Amino acid sequence: MNNFRKITALFTCILIAFFALAQAKAPIDEDPLAEEPDLKKVETIVEKGKLYTLTIEYMPNLDEARFIYKCPAPLFDQGDGMNVIRERVRDFQVEHNYYGYAYMKKDVTKYDNETNYAIYMSFIKFQK
Repeated sequence: MNNFRKITALFTCILIAFFALAQAKAPIDEDPLAEEPDLKKVETIVEKGKLYTLTIEYMPNLDEARFIYKCPAPLFDQGDGMNVIRERVRDFQVEHNYYGYAYMKKDVTKYDNETNYAIYMSFIKFQK
């Protein structure tokens, strides 16, 4: 019984020493006084086509983007809007070194009757 206590005590001391050394050598990932990243920072990219305008509101800290397709309401075709956005999402993915993306929620279509424009939006979450 006495040998068992000695072995258990020795084993416990070795474990405590091991964890103490591991904690002492653990690198400090970030400076606690450093500024936190601005999660609300938005980069806006506007691209004009012949009949439409595509606006990309990109939030790099969240890896999210909102793609906004806008064209005159009489010329609006949802399929065309989807294709333009899908192609641009793929290009954007490659440009910013993402390996994939997912739709965060259903696409939204709105009509502005004052300016007679249709607005089609997709909400994308990119994956690194």
